[in-house]
Amino acid sequence: MLLGSALAVVDASTPAFTKRVTEISDAAEEKQAASTPAEPHRVGTESLSELVNDGIADAKAGRYAAAIAEYKKALAVDPRCTPALINLGLAYFKSGNFQEAIPPLEKAAKEGTDSDQIHTLLAMSLYSLHRYKEAGSQFEILFDREPANTTVQYLLAESFMRSHQSEELSDIVQRLHAVSPDSPVTHMLAGEQYDRLGRTREAVLEYQEAETVAPDLPLVHFSLGYLHWELHQLEEASKEFQLEVNLKNGEGAQALGYLGDIALQSGKPAEAEHLFQESLQMDPRVRIAQYDLGAIYADRKQNSEAVRHLETAIALDPKRPDAYYRLAMLYRALGQTARQRALLAKVTELNSTERRSAGETISQTP
Repeated sequence: MLLGSALAVVDASTPAFTKRVTEISDAAEEKQAASTPAEPHRVGTESLSELVNDGIADAKAGRYAAAIAEYKKALAVDPRCTPALINLGLAYFKSGNFQEAIPPLEKAAKEGTDSDQIHTLLAMSLYSLHRYKEAGSQFEILFDREPANTTVQYLLAESFMRSHQSEELSDIVQRLHAVSPDSPVTHMLAGEQYDRLGRTREAVLEYQEAETVAPDLPLVHFSLGYLHWELHQLEEASKEFQLEVNLKNGEGAQALGYLGDIALQSGKPAEAEHLFQESLQMDPRVRIAQYDLGAIYADRKQNSEAVRHLETAIALDPKRPDAYYRLAMLYRALGQTARQRALLAKVTELNSTERRSAGETISQTP
């Protein structure tokens, strides 16, 4: 599951996600700034519209705490003031407080406002909180209204993948083929499906199509590099990973991790170590960098560092047996046989589970 694996490390803190959030929320902010209330209500010497406008001015200057205070003053005068509710949700969202953003946005929707801004901000807030199923429902509304919007296509697909809604994802893939057959997201999803079926070379062709259409779309180069890496086409993989690194808002940390792995496979451990460290400085959740650094340090007898990185690799993906096995071998070398046996038992358990899952997949394949 190529794209699904890649998406496992793409969340609200990654550059590509932040870029998409900024694009969508800035558009919402512009629309909201033009819809301030005209009510004559006043609090002290300020009218309701003045309070909302003051909040908008603070938000544009990045003073979100002050903006939130102004919107709350407006809502104290009129709790149903839709512009204040939406701008309050937007201010919380822009300040990274996604949990607090949701109630005023939901209240604005209940007041009868059915706007793209509300659905967008709700979708992005829910997604940032890892509430992917709920986020998918909001993105689906946006997709119904603007099916050719690449950003919405991308985030809708991510939401369904992350929430394991396979039927909904299949339906979206079919609809994308109908309304937007040349969309890079359509090609990426087709590539994902081919990869799930083990048809890696056909998956490569789909990602190459996506790359041609949208060379600056985050994850396209990384995903194509990952496919080449799976096929042990290391030179082609390196080119794609480097292109991902070069993207201003790409998934550079992941790409650097795989570039380090290629360097390690090519017998260049010092270069690999440098790339892994650079990767982890950007994002400590890059599993391949944690695992391979653990292996490098184990070979050098830097045991405490090796243990730390291998244990982190296990924590990042407890269902993969490789780090358990490598750590077991390290404990064997250290004479800690009890820990070695426990880890090897876990390896056996995971391998058995993987074989059962593979058997079930084969039996269900028509």
